[in-house]
Amino acid sequence: MKLYSAWYCPFAQRAWMALLHKGIDFEYVEVDPYNKTELWLEISKGSGQVPVLASTKSKLGDNTFIDSNNIVEVVDRNWRETKANLYSENEAQYQHEKYWIDFISKEITPYFYRFLKTIEASDYQLASKVNMLRGIEKFVSAMDKNNMFFSGKDFGAVDIAFAPFAYRIKVLLELYRDFYLPTEGEIWERYHRWYESVIEVPAFKQSSTDLHTYESRMIDFYLEYNNGGGQQDITDI
Repeated sequence: MKLYSAWYCPFAQRAWMALLHKGIDFEYVEVDPYNKTELWLEISKGSGQVPVLASTKSKLGDNTFIDSNNIVEVVDRNWRETKANLYSENEAQYQHEKYWIDFISKEITPYFYRFLKTIEASDYQLASKVNMLRGIEKFVSAMDKNNMFFSGKDFGAVDIAFAPFAYRIKVLLELYRDFYLPTEGEIWERYHRWYESVIEVPAFKQSSTDLHTYESRMIDFYLEYNNGGGQQDITDI
């Protein structure tokens, strides 16, 4: 089984973390998704995007899976015998988790990218920041109140969905926009407890901060975004 990924991509990191956390054997294949070769488009089922999970001779059959959240769920559903399950077996809780994963994609990450990619102070930049903060506050309000992670004491799919972006919000916005998330108040105290917990999870570290010069390389990669460039569709609502 092969995971086609790009080291800098937060979407791909979701799939990478899921495989690592569940202890599944796989081959990591680094690719440049911007190089839309005929072979890459074939591997990625025409999407030209990472992550791609290509399975042969495994319980997934000879199949290829795309989309980060879809891969996380496919992996979790097909390796339920591990102790590191990512989704709840309770249907109501499972649907709750699915809702908040979708919420991250619609109400937080597009506004983060809009804020990062807007060079000059403007009403648009301010609205992007305000909407991002509002989204994070709503997200945190849905967290388990008595444990470190979103759904309780165990690291799960919702944590995986947001952790790569939470890391980029901190590192990139502090550097490029001189912006710091609030620290005072119950919501923000809870957020920072969650954040400090997820960045210490081995699967997060192994797919990011344990890599050589990861943070400095990421900062360099996102300089283009800071200047208003980079991938365009990530700001779509």
